[in-house]
Amino acid sequence: MADELRLVLLGGHRSGKSSVAHSFLNVKCESDHTTTQCVKMEGNTHGRKIILVDTPGWWKCYQLCDTPERLKAELVRSTSICPPGPHVFLLVIEVDSAFSEKHGKAAEGHVQFISEDVWHQTIIVFTKLKHLGDKTIEQYVEREGENLNKLTQKCGNRYVGFDTDLDRDGSQAKELFRQIEKLVAENNGHFFKADARRLMDLEIKIKNVEERATARAHQVLEKRRKLEEIKSDAEAEHDVTPLNIVLLGWVLSGKTLACSAILDADISFDKTVKCVRTCGEVNGRQVTVVDTPSFWKFLPYQLNADSVNTEILKAMDSSPHAILLVIPADTSFLEEQMEVILENMRPLGEKVWRQTMVLFTCGGRLENKPIEYHIESEGDALVGLVEMCGNRYHVFESMREDRTQVNQLLEKIEEMIMESDLLESNDEHQGKKKKSQERETLSEWLRVEDIKKLLNEEWERSDALMKEMVKTMSPQRFVRRGQSLDLSLDFSGGVINTESFINKHQLKDALEREWNRREAVDMARIQYKLKCLDANAEMSSCADEEDIQMSLAKVHDWYQRLHLSDYGSVSSYEEHDKTEQDRD
Repeated sequence: MADELRLVLLGGHRSGKSSVAHSFLNVKCESDHTTTQCVKMEGNTHGRKIILVDTPGWWKCYQLCDTPERLKAELVRSTSICPPGPHVFLLVIEVDSAFSEKHGKAAEGHVQFISEDVWHQTIIVFTKLKHLGDKTIEQYVEREGENLNKLTQKCGNRYVGFDTDLDRDGSQAKELFRQIEKLVAENNGHFFKADARRLMDLEIKIKNVEERATARAHQVLEKRRKLEEIKSDAEAEHDVTPLNIVLLGWVLSGKTLACSAILDADISFDKTVKCVRTCGEVNGRQVTVVDTPSFWKFLPYQLNADSVNTEILKAMDSSPHAILLVIPADTSFLEEQMEVILENMRPLGEKVWRQTMVLFTCGGRLENKPIEYHIESEGDALVGLVEMCGNRYHVFESMREDRTQVNQLLEKIEEMIMESDLLESNDEHQGKKKKSQERETLSEWLRVEDIKKLLNEEWERSDALMKEMVKTMSPQRFVRRGQSLDLSLDFSGGVINTESFINKHQLKDALEREWNRREAVDMARIQYKLKCLDANAEMSSCADEEDIQMSLAKVHDWYQRLHLSDYGSVSSYEEHDKTEQDRD
């Protein structure tokens, strides 16, 4: 045990954590894959046995509260996987983009979720060093300013650069090992001791979640079995009648990709500003899918563009057999999301829930966990939504050509139609919370119409900027300095009419989180484009002009499909990346 070093790797998605782990342990790494569960690895370095735990990465623009509960549990659990505890935490940060205040908050929030005591045992490992050009790590840290300096200071100004592509002679790995040994010596060989009571409570919570998940899965199977038993020849005729489906969901939920997957068709990925009706044939059956404009995830119903609300109501004119409420499984689902969905569904009437099923996208992020585990781990809000939909849900694990998941979805829709026909309608009992309204001055409030206009203008501006940026990008380091929305509108006097105004303090956090999601998607686009450009640069010495043009056309095709905001969640970019690798 004396010669054993126990390490825990922390960091955001696509930070290079996996490459660091495999290179440091001198183990072949097939790809810098994304893990959603802790992975324990062992190896030997400079005569020392190394036990290394790689943890799930967080979206580096997301606040801690927007990370799924199952991933937060893995962060805490990481300290118990290498008993009696880790000597050092390695916080991996890539240098290929600017380190903003929100990135610092995300890193700080996720690390401190493990414990406040982690910092004195943490070393920052900077990756993707080729983007520094001729700059040193020290110059990078100084240039990034206060946001990064605050984080390095928390770690006692301990940091090192490590790029597996540049470390030909192993000198960077040696320096990282030296820094680890030095920190262990400074701490007199002491390791991090996790809160035993917290770990025990976590294990109990995980066990309870697993039991509830198993019970829910059994309940769904039993319900489906009973429906199958009472299915008659008359109901069997439904299998050949045309089927109408409407997709609802918040921005970046993956609605359009889901539509493409259902119909197995190439669909325009332009931003959905009006209902898009697409027809196709699935297993010999005519299926029509209506993709609707998206509502906000964090912002209230009253801030939707008027066209969003109007188009959603129009979609109901097609008398849909099924309404699929699309929700990504790669992010948290809180009470505030439940309230936003209820607000957006309320104009459709109480009976709409009898035709509604939750369709989870990004199911691949669950790895070997069933979707029921995600539902139960997120807690009352998501459980409540699923139960409002009659415990009807389905998950798309992949947006690739997997017809099994589509066939299963259509089976569940058919069962939902049958259930609606056979069972007497039960009125859904919803508890309505009444909030006391206090008289406030208009200086604390903003006009809804002004905010709606500003939101849509800014979203469109971001689309235009991203489109131009992708066109003009080079393989050099990409730097993005985010700009905050200017909401310093001034009003004075009078009594509040909450139909026309919204409190600006309540709006600030929601806006930041809405745009954090947007930035995460933009960065995924940029990283994918940089990878394509790097590949072009590598092949340019041996490829002819025709090959290069074909490669560039591939990037252009990708951008045309993926560049606009309603296409999908951040995970969808990673999945598209994997699909392209498979094709190559």
